[in-house]
Amino acid sequence: MEYCFGLKKLTLAAMLFLIISSVYAQTVKGPNDLGLTYMKQGNFKEAVAEFTKAIEADHKNASGYANRALALAKLGNLTDAISDSTQAIEIDPKDFKAYTDRGQFYVKQGNLTAALSDYNEAIKINPKFAAAYNNRGIIYYNQGKITDAISDYSKAVEVYPKDVIALVNRGKAYVKQGNFDAALMDYNKAIEFFPKEGILYRKRGLVYIKKRDLSAAIADYNKAIELNSKDSVAYYIRGSIYYDQQNFIQAISDFTQLIAINSKDAKNYMIRALSYLREIKPNEAIADLTKALDLNPNYTKAYYNRAVGYYQLKQYDKAWADVRKTQELGGTVNPGFIEALKTASGK
Repeated sequence: MEYCFGLKKLTLAAMLFLIISSVYAQTVKGPNDLGLTYMKQGNFKEAVAEFTKAIEADHKNASGYANRALALAKLGNLTDAISDSTQAIEIDPKDFKAYTDRGQFYVKQGNLTAALSDYNEAIKINPKFAAAYNNRGIIYYNQGKITDAISDYSKAVEVYPKDVIALVNRGKAYVKQGNFDAALMDYNKAIEFFPKEGILYRKRGLVYIKKRDLSAAIADYNKAIELNSKDSVAYYIRGSIYYDQQNFIQAISDFTQLIAINSKDAKNYMIRALSYLREIKPNEAIADLTKALDLNPNYTKAYYNRAVGYYQLKQYDKAWADVRKTQELGGTVNPGFIEALKTASGK
């Protein structure tokens, strides 16, 4: 069973791949200060208005342009954000944060060449600015330049040894290289700094899976769930490990928790149904697969596996109906199952 799973809406997740400089500390009193307050509150439209007032009061206010750029980017206005960052750089050519911010805006536009140029300039101005190394490393990683990415993440760690973002990103790059021991060292260090972050245990758990140390992996997912009882990813992966170990009772338990967290995803019912089928509990499996089809009427795997459930119950006509539906929708049916169904049904 596949263990990889999307990681979203997590405390640390926003820091792992995209890093934007914090709002600028060098402010003037008045609108700029109020704009910063609005930024912290997530009120980006009002922040833009206040930074605009600050700029109108002083057209050489580099921090006003830089801060407005960040607020505009939060509103999805990348074109104007880039323009403001450029203005900040023209006023203060040594503003490495403005280069880093503009580089991030270019990344979001898909202009990686321009982004790399800005990160390079930020590093040239301030060789001890970890965020620029991290962001450049992310581009290299996504371009498949894993060695270059690791070099940049290592530089960030050299600059700031407690840079958990760089440690996690480098760990991911080591996994890509197949260097699982090095990845474990980075995740261990990250956990040392952030022992309450469940996502770190999940990431380390994936490395243990790669090393086939499933006991250690389960221990990490146990910890992730201890830290967050609603961690659907941890339940999914731990349940998948139990499934592969043929510990179907434990797998069913985890997938039940997964459904309790998200009852609107057809796949969650599907994976629990597979465990029920392996336990020869066709009624429970059919109930789950029927629910999955209610949620997704074109789910071919649900039709096929429900056919298996009906086969276990010796309800061969219903099994044939689901086989035909699977085929009508373009799904795949195991030829061996077809032969077994023919033999059992006499058709």
